Amino acid sequence: MKIQYQLWLILSALFFVLSISIYAVVGSAYQERLQSGYEQIAVTQGLAIMGELTKAYPASPKRSSGYLQKYGEHLQCRLLLLTEEKKVFADSFNELAINTALNLAVLQEERQASRFIRTSFGYLQYTLLPFTKTEGSGYILMIQPAASLEAQLHSFRLWMLQTLLISLLLCFLLSYVVSTWLTQPIRKIIFALKQITPRKRSFTLSYRRRDEIKELIEALKKMVAELNFYDENQKRFLSTSSHELKTPLATMQLILENLPYVRQDEEKFREFTADLLFQITKMKQMVEQLLLMTKIHSIALQRQAISAEEVREHLLQSFQHLAEEKQVPLEIDLEQTTFFADRLLLFQALDNLVANAIRYSPPGKRVKIMLKTVDNYHLFSICDRGIGIAPKDLPHIFSPFYRADDATAWNQEGSGLGLAIAKQIAELHQGELTVDTVWQKGTCFYLRLPRVK
Repeated sequence: MKIQYQLWLILSALFFVLSISIYAVVGSAYQERLQSGYEQIAVTQGLAIMGELTKAYPASPKRSSGYLQKYGEHLQCRLLLLTEEKKVFADSFNELAINTALNLAVLQEERQASRFIRTSFGYLQYTLLPFTKTEGSGYILMIQPAASLEAQLHSFRLWMLQTLLISLLLCFLLSYVVSTWLTQPIRKIIFALKQITPRKRSFTLSYRRRDEIKELIEALKKMVAELNFYDENQKRFLSTSSHELKTPLATMQLILENLPYVRQDEEKFREFTADLLFQITKMKQMVEQLLLMTKIHSIALQRQAISAEEVREHLLQSFQHLAEEKQVPLEIDLEQTTFFADRLLLFQALDNLVANAIRYSPPGKRVKIMLKTVDNYHLFSICDRGIGIAPKDLPHIFSPFYRADDATAWNQEGSGLGLAIAKQIAELHQGELTVDTVWQKGTCFYLRLPRVK
């Protein structure tokens, strides 16, 4: 069932329950108020004739019956004079014998009281009035027909029922209008979403009210924009990766085509084979990094304890020879600590960062690698005094295959994937990778890993 109809039924049900409650509460309050008015009238009438009715009490029951009959006919009610024990002393109808015990709810009261009871004779009002004389105490019981009260109650309840039915009908229609109005933005959202296709991915629904629907629309706009961004990045990634893979393949093809013609020249032959090996190595590295990028988000981290000494040994083993070849001194200053991370992925990220630092540093310029614990995270810093990063290139350095013109001119090695992979590894560890650079003076990359156990 649609939300519109669910909301319509809920609102209608609430109005229905509210109407029943109003009918019960107001009807009961009106009945109590009406009965209170009738009770006051009966008490006033009884008190007005009490002196005459009790003249012959307790001396003469017959005389008392005469008084009761006279005033009963005047008030159009039945009057009973009761003893202190609430037994009949005199009856205006002369039907009940003296000392007859009555079983009436109103007689349970010791004070002035009035009760309304439905009997086979109709709706009756029983009013009990106590009195005290020197000769003794007793009670006057007035039994009056309450047909007018019942008629008033019936008329009021009928009027209220009709009013509530009309109100309920109006509320039923109003709830439909309200539910339609409240769910209209949802229908617009559904319509706008159905217009999205693989070729046309846009969501431009406008909404003025500031509520949850506004937040939903903004979230959908953001989601569609991210999908478009992801789609564009994917297309760009495929295009760039194809181009990057095509370049070494074309170079390799060219070398192989010319290789037979230089077989007699040993020096050129060695140069051609060396270039061929370099292109194969570069292509292999690129393919491995491409495979890592495609599966990195699905990798389950295998956290294990890694000491600072293990990191030092790995870096020296991996980069000591390259640093000496490039004449770039390595300075490793690691705080003696132990942290938990995925060994293979962390070393991959550090390798990418350190390799870049060595690759883009002039001979004689030191590369400094540090590790220290700050607050709730471990901080790796890899700093060089190389060419730095130009401001125009800084927003793009973590994009796959992006290489600044200056970096390409300085060093032809690299695939443009190292920083992108390092950043993804950092985020996979719930950490972050940031950069601080000064053009033509150097660059520092900061890899933060949260302290976990």
